[in-house]
Amino acid sequence: MNDQGTPGSAEGFSAFAVDANWPESRQVMGHGYDGATGEIYVRLWFGSQYYDPQVEHVTVFSASAGNAEAVETLERALDMYYHPGDENPAGLPASEPVTITTDGKPMPFELWRNSNNRYWVARGCVERTELVLNGYEIEPSELSLVRVSDLTSFWNPFGPLG
Repeated sequence: MNDQGTPGSAEGFSAFAVDANWPESRQVMGHGYDGATGEIYVRLWFGSQYYDPQVEHVTVFSASAGNAEAVETLERALDMYYHPGDENPAGLPASEPVTITTDGKPMPFELWRNSNNRYWVARGCVERTELVLNGYEIEPSELSLVRVSDLTSFWNPFGPLG
């Protein structure tokens, strides 16, 4: 992490967050940087301060292009997308296009919705940053994402106390 609370920089990487209008808790849920490969990622949570997945929330995962963690994050998010007990298909299910405002511009994302509940998963790319979003009870097209360079304003439940 650098002095601004942001993991080291990979060429072209930017962390993204839901814009400042989000009314609930804003938390850093994880980050990583591999000095050997230059891969970097940041995972942010927007929702209940107690990380309650049954209330309106959004997780924004930003990763440097080609980062294996982005593939794993998408797979984990899609696992949650299915009802417990449902068998996941062998490949990715069919997605639909959705537009999400990113840095003030409409950007295309792939969207997977679960017709049985209000859970969804979206994937997109902004320059050299891969984004995986998942949420509950909020319409993804209503989101507005912005680049963040300072994560110190986000609560970190895994940080040192006091």
